This record gives sequence, C-alpha cells and structure tokens, in this order.
Amino acid sequence: MTRRQSPLVPLIVGLVALIGFGWVWIATETSDAPASTVSWFISESALALAILVPAVCLYFVVRAMHARRVEARQVTGPASNGIQQGSELLWSLSNGLLPQATTSPDIQTDATELVFLSETAVVARHRQPTPTTRTLTASARALASSSEAGPDTQRSPRTDGAWSSIDDVSLAVTDRRILLRGSGGLIDVPYADITAVHLVPGAVVLRVNDQAPLLVACAHAESVAVLAVWGSAGESALKRHPDFAAFRS
Repeated sequence: MTRRQSPLVPLIVGLVALIGFGWVWIATETSDAPASTVSWFISESALALAILVPAVCLYFVVRAMHARRVEARQVTGPASNGIQQGSELLWSLSNGLLPQATTSPDIQTDATELVFLSETAVVARHRQPTPTTRTLTASARALASSSEAGPDTQRSPRTDGAWSSIDDVSLAVTDRRILLRGSGGLIDVPYADITAVHLVPGAVVLRVNDQAPLLVACAHAESVAVLAVWGSAGESALKRHPDFAAFRS
C-alpha cells in the first residue's frame, strides 16, 4: 500500500523556512556589527534558502493536492469513453493542436479538407424552428435515450413528438463543417452557420441559421460537440461552454 501524500507537511516546512531564513537575512542586513565575509555569506545564504526552500515545498504541496484529486476521481469511477475522448479533444484544440485526420468512406470531401471524425449516427430535425433551450434539450435527451447508437448498428424510433426526419446516417466531421449522408441525401452544416451547440448524454444539438435545430446522436457525441464549438466560435469558446464542465474537471 502506498503512503498517502499530505500537503500539510511541506506547507509547514515551507512556512518555517520562509520565516526562519527570512529572519536571519533581515537580522544580518540590519546588524550594527562590522561587515565581514562571514556575515555577507550568512546573509546571502539565508536569502537564497528563504526563496529556494519554500519554492521546493510549494512544488510538493501542489503535487500532493493533485494526487488527492486523482484519488478522488478513482473513487468515483473512471469517466466514460465519450467524456474521456471529449476531454482529450478539448485540451488539444484549446492548445492549438489539431486531432489526427482520418478518412470518410461514405462521404466525399474536398481534397484540402481534414476529416477528424467518421462514424454512423442518428439524425433528426426539431419540429419547431426556434424552441426554447429547456424544451430543446429535454426533447433531445428523450430521443437520445430511446435511440441505441453504436459503431456498427443504428436503431432509432421512426416517429417522435418533438422531432421529425429521424434517419440513420453516415457522419463526417471536418475542419470546416459537419456532413451527414442518409436516405434523404446529404446534409451539409458549415461551422459558420452554427449559432449554438447543446450537449446532452449521447447526442449533440445544433442550432443552425434559418433552419430548425438538428440533433445528432452517436457514440462520440461529445467529440462532435467540441468540434462544433471550436469550428463555430473558436478556441476561446471551448473554455467557456457550460456543457463542457465535465471535460475540464
């Protein structure tokens, strides 16, 4: 069994070193005794130790606090694959790093377009053009929970009170847009047309200019949401989006 790290010990040591060595430095600097090489050495050493020792102790305090946070996460259980991947993607894009590009076998893209995500999904249109956020997210949760979306199979209800045009599609998320190809043809959603992104468990809802909200339910909905916010609002919006709190914790 590993010994649990405590931030209290290095914190106390750092404070004692700061006060003790700081007092020695002040005492030697304000002393009326004649200056000598010994007093100069004591003064400079005390000043260096008053800075160095607390700095080292601060490092161990931060390390111990981080270890406790990791232990707390392990107690509550690991994050789901979707949240884990969304968190990693959020960190990468927030730091100016693009994810690894892939290919989309079912959807043709431009030659210079980078495809970041390709899989199958369930897509639907809301029956109201401008529903409230509460109504939109509540109905999205209901539809997502009734849809069984996986990487190999897609099964979804064909009718829903709030949503229409429910269809199984091929999904491609690129550096410019979100593409969905189903029985009704190709749906092209440029990032510039997205005005808001709402993430619910298992699905992402996109508010699009001059169109009813679009729901996309898939196994990597969190990653789709992160890419949609990044493409439509920029890197800075990733740190402010309220639905990404679980990715940042």
